Amino acid sequence: MPSDVAIYTGPPDALERLLRAHHLPYALPLLRRMRFTRFPGGITEHTRILFAAAGGTELGDATSDTPFAAAYLDLSRGPETQLWLYSSLERRPDALASAASRSRHGNKEDAEAPGEGREEDKEEAAAQCARRVLAEVRRQRDAYSAGRAAMPTILAGTLSETLRLALLNQGVVFAQVDVFDKWMFRLDDLPSVPSPLAPDMRWRDFRREDIPLMLSRTNIKRTERTIVLLRSTAVYQNDGTTPVAWALLGPDSSLSGLHCEEEFRGKGFAKAVAIKILRDHLKDYDDDGRCWADVAPDNPKSQAVCRSLGGKVAWAASWSWIDLDKSFRD
Repeated sequence: MPSDVAIYTGPPDALERLLRAHHLPYALPLLRRMRFTRFPGGITEHTRILFAAAGGTELGDATSDTPFAAAYLDLSRGPETQLWLYSSLERRPDALASAASRSRHGNKEDAEAPGEGREEDKEEAAAQCARRVLAEVRRQRDAYSAGRAAMPTILAGTLSETLRLALLNQGVVFAQVDVFDKWMFRLDDLPSVPSPLAPDMRWRDFRREDIPLMLSRTNIKRTERTIVLLRSTAVYQNDGTTPVAWALLGPDSSLSGLHCEEEFRGKGFAKAVAIKILRDHLKDYDDDGRCWADVAPDNPKSQAVCRSLGGKVAWAASWSWIDLDKSFRD
């Protein structure tokens, strides 16, 4: 069956313009992941950008009202995030509840406000577009997996809960879902803090030879091949030989991997590292001053750091393993 999803091997300018003009801040993770392709090593031969719009609308003709879905896919990045998926329905997080409570029988008690049903129809069309994109992901998976180990699930990162639940209503099957709160803050509003560095400490990029230590301090599924591509900031002690605190900006620019060694905690290192990496490197992605961190709902220490940066929870997102075979049975 032919696909009705547009496929690109690099980020199309028209998609960046569409997302930037009409879909911020919700589309920022996808937009920044596409910007990461400009970094050395930030794109591979397996990169695919996927786009599907209602009514077969082509990307260049899409407007602010067009229901659509778009994705960044790179199956070679497993076990790390392989898919960033966005749909225009994310701009209306109330759409699911409205659609679920809407009567199919036209009861007067459930009468819609003017234009309400039409808007909900758009969100339904956008959800269907997202399902079409995932169907294409399965086709791409089948082609990629020829001669390789089976890949029944793929990992979708920072997937909006609004979109995940809409996909659930579309029959998409999730093998595992880990939900996080997306804390957002603005670069211009980051506080000024005194330096916590002692005389024998200094700032520097995280050294490649220290990556095994970093990996031992986190539960995030991350590989050395990706870490070496990311922007990093660290505090080193003993004339730059011993890392005591560090952070990364992920492929989508999220504040990630923030860590402080046990004996240095409570002295302001984590906050200082977070502020420095954002001020030094967020501009490498774009000039939009919004930044974020994805924090587990049961991680009060990281929540406290985000709150100290002026952050607030904007929406919920997940790292979700999508079972493509169960979602799209032949």
